[in-house]
Amino acid sequence: MNNPPDPSGTPGPSSPAGAAVHKAAQRPENRRLLAMLAAAEHGILYLVSFALLALGVGILVLMILTVVQKGASGAEKIFLILEELLLVLIVLEIFVTVQTHLAGGSLQLEPFIIVGIIAIIRHILSVVVRLTIPGDVAESRQQLMELVAYAGSALMLVAALALVRWSQRRSTLSAGGRGDSSASG
Repeated sequence: MNNPPDPSGTPGPSSPAGAAVHKAAQRPENRRLLAMLAAAEHGILYLVSFALLALGVGILVLMILTVVQKGASGAEKIFLILEELLLVLIVLEIFVTVQTHLAGGSLQLEPFIIVGIIAIIRHILSVVVRLTIPGDVAESRQQLMELVAYAGSALMLVAALALVRWSQRRSTLSAGGRGDSSASG
């Protein structure tokens, strides 16, 4: 069963179920409900934003307190600072993603890939620190296998990030070249 094209030129729903949802959304009482749900979503996103900022500040404060109070070597303190700063970067990347959504943008894949890369780098640093501490051969072998797995995961995520960016650049170039009749590919 095909839907006839909309004479106004606006694309219509592609299925009978989609048509029913579209029609229901046009009713005044449903529009009010949808507006209330959208307002609730924005309220929750604002709360999440403030919680993410507080979490980032909390991580920084705890990091400073830990570095000052901990009687660790200089190298251990540097790794601790680097690991905690990477955690703050993860929190801030999620914060920026929420802010983009609040500003009306759509959720993008790129920030999640970046968060994954940063998280894997944190784990790699943790394994490297554990490898510097002398241990038995079996434990060292397991840590090296972890390192290889994390490195492979990081490589795959970097490739995914490159693919996303290449895809975005390509779609931007093709969208920009549509109206230009002098451009040839």
